[in-house]
Amino acid sequence: MMCQLKCCNRCKGDLVLDGDEWRCWQCGRYFYPKIAGLEPLPDVSEGDVAATMTEETKTRRHRRPRWAVGDINSLIVAKHRSEERWWDRNKELIHYLDEGRSVREISVMVGRSERQVRVVRERLNDLRAVMEPVPVAA
Repeated sequence: MMCQLKCCNRCKGDLVLDGDEWRCWQCGRYFYPKIAGLEPLPDVSEGDVAATMTEETKTRRHRRPRWAVGDINSLIVAKHRSEERWWDRNKELIHYLDEGRSVREISVMVGRSERQVRVVRERLNDLRAVMEPVPVAA
């Protein structure tokens, strides 16, 4: 039994294949498939493919990839801006964490939940672990 979920045009219900027609389980509406004149596709060899391509198809094939080199710089800038906003938004909270205050005390002072303070603390620890220089053995 074949089903199509949430495809009914009337009630957005589920369709089930009932013989050669689709029927909605929820509202009972019938949907009859449109049968067009089915003609077999002609056999095309590799050499004929280039000849049958239209100009639109040729330009569509040579589109720029989704993540082109020009887009990478914009992604880096967007990430940098996002990180700057995170530091600015959590400046006060980071200050209290650096003083060594407890999570509960900071959450009361800043007006955020304890979970939010813990998340900022964990991200701050991760960022600082990456930014610390590794001592070089002489």
